[in-house]
Amino acid sequence: MSDEIADRRRPRFWIGLLAFIILLIFLYFYTPFETLVKDSIPNIHFNNVIFWFASVVGIIAYAVSHWQSFRNNLSSHVSDLNVPVLVFDTLQVSILIAVIFCAGATLQAVAMLAEHLMSSAPIIGSGLGENLLAIVLLVVMAVLFYLLHHVVRAFRDGWQTRRPPRFGSSSSDG
Repeated sequence: MSDEIADRRRPRFWIGLLAFIILLIFLYFYTPFETLVKDSIPNIHFNNVIFWFASVVGIIAYAVSHWQSFRNNLSSHVSDLNVPVLVFDTLQVSILIAVIFCAGATLQAVAMLAEHLMSSAPIIGSGLGENLLAIVLLVVMAVLFYLLHHVVRAFRDGWQTRRPPRFGSSSSDG
């Protein structure tokens, strides 16, 4: 019975998420909303909206993952709290949020590079070099954070070989 209730709730979450994304897209193109945000929050510009969106996604993902981790570890085992599992979960989530932030900043840097290339300014110049360097450094940081995530996961789960060794000893030495 409880599985049927859980199965009924899952599509509602995805429908709600899709509706929220459609609402955000509508608000992005709705001019009165843009002027309201610009008047309400000083020094905010819509030319860096990609990074703002990635930041909001990262913050929401961090909160949801913490809620799920604490719910799984505290509600079922109140007297038997496993602190190392909570610490590794928090560390893994923090690293994945850093990957989200780097990905958002990389997309923003690509958008800035495209804006620079489409402007009437000279293409070859300091702006091109700065944007290309930012893209390369952000991609490298995202890859390093992703690899760090796998290292933390290996520490938590223990090292497991994924393929058999090439030169194994055989029991039949004939």
